[in-house]
Amino acid sequence: MRRRVVVSAIAAAVLLIAGCAASTSTYTPTPTSVPTSAEVTVPAGPVELTEPSTALGFGDTAVLPANAFAATGPRAMFTVTGITPAEGVPDDISNGGTAYFLYVTVTSLAGQPIAAPSVIGLSGSPDGRTPTFTRAPTPNLTGCPATAPPEQMRRGESYTACLISVSDAGQRLERVIYWADTSSDTSLDYKSAPVVWAPPGLSAAPSSAPAG
Repeated sequence: MRRRVVVSAIAAAVLLIAGCAASTSTYTPTPTSVPTSAEVTVPAGPVELTEPSTALGFGDTAVLPANAFAATGPRAMFTVTGITPAEGVPDDISNGGTAYFLYVTVTSLAGQPIAAPSVIGLSGSPDGRTPTFTRAPTPNLTGCPATAPPEQMRRGESYTACLISVSDAGQRLERVIYWADTSSDTSLDYKSAPVVWAPPGLSAAPSSAPAG
């Protein structure tokens, strides 16, 4: 399922790994061109889980497990607003690659207060399939604040997060994927078939390269 949303402001959190492949798109985001948060409206009634391999645009919403390690548990809405080259990231994090800021707004679908949904499973990607090293921001980064999510959230409540994704040398990260591999249920096999967000003019369809 996909939902369009309107965009606007900022916030925090978390980790992941590895990647290869190159992009030939002319899309060139800048730190000021990417919205850092979204205004999200939760639809009335049940909300369907977004299927693996779904292609979305930045600003679109995917409904995914609220906790990647409890894939059949509560769900949440994840609205990725973009990914952009980062500034001021320490060399011990970029480690010879190029750092990017990834922005997402997370909205709870829980009927009663439960632990805030996690952003584990999201990553910048050069090809719509391969994840990259992705982690929470370090303190005092301009444009990517390290702010913790609320301890508990309920339906309709949101927080915004900024993550750092690091490309290998020569790569450009223009897509964002959800690729969590925490369930034996084939309908939840997001590692083999990630949900992909991409900017206008760039196909969100993943390449044929294997994930991981």
